[in-house]
Amino acid sequence: MKFYKYGLLLFFVFTTQIIFAQPQTEFSEAEIINIQKDIVGKLTGHIPIKGKKKLKSRASASERKTTADFLFDKLKGIGIKPVRDSYNVQDKKGKQYTGANIYGIIPATVATDEYVVLGAHYDTVKDSPGAVHNATGVALTHYVAEKLMKLTNRSKNFIIVYFDQQETNMIGCRMFVKKMKKEKYNILAMHRVDYMGWDNDEDRAIELLASNISLESAYRLESSVPVFKRETSTPETRIFSTLGYDTITITAELKNGDNSPYVHQAFDKYTTVNFKYLASTSEIVFNVMKTLAL
Repeated sequence: MKFYKYGLLLFFVFTTQIIFAQPQTEFSEAEIINIQKDIVGKLTGHIPIKGKKKLKSRASASERKTTADFLFDKLKGIGIKPVRDSYNVQDKKGKQYTGANIYGIIPATVATDEYVVLGAHYDTVKDSPGAVHNATGVALTHYVAEKLMKLTNRSKNFIIVYFDQQETNMIGCRMFVKKMKKEKYNILAMHRVDYMGWDNDEDRAIELLASNISLESAYRLESSVPVFKRETSTPETRIFSTLGYDTITITAELKNGDNSPYVHQAFDKYTTVNFKYLASTSEIVFNVMKTLAL
């Protein structure tokens, strides 16, 4: 009889823990989704970004400025001192580019000169709301930044950056990488997020394009979802690598075609975003950053 009662007690404790853990997980996911829905909604014109103003795309100079102002304030709102790194440059053909990268530093809690960069581009092509490409990357980056700010111990400095004019010859990230090199930042790695909001087969898989196996392994260790390796390099990766920086790009499952068919189109809207998938990947990226911070 005592054994029977003890067994019942163990069963009750075990099942209670499972039941309790499930709502906690769901609550955490819902919390992430609420934060990210607001950001993606404002960046895509689904809801007003300021007053009654709604964005149509983030391609024109005026709408990119509105977006930059919004991101500047978002960083400030979570306790990061934001920087508007404006540029006005000319390419070899005489074409002029004017824009601004928005970034901020989350300082280490110990003395170190090491930096980890996490970023996403915020612009779009003309007439595209740019939900999956790349409002979701911005929303993921913001969530991770907010969580990093709450860590009591950070052995690395983190730079959170939103690139301008990615869709225009990748000018924003070119200017930012050159700035890092010129100012001699000791960058351990650059982590870039893109195409993160479409999961048609609902397996929550991610794809990685890494300059070395250590970076790729860091994400595989933190992922309970399928992880695919991208074989083809991208121009952005080459920009980072050319100047000697290790880099990794985190995307949806591009390799197997599980990516939004609406990228660069008017239908790349808020309503096409799989926010549960975005939340899942956000947790993976944060866990990688948290491990790096230890």
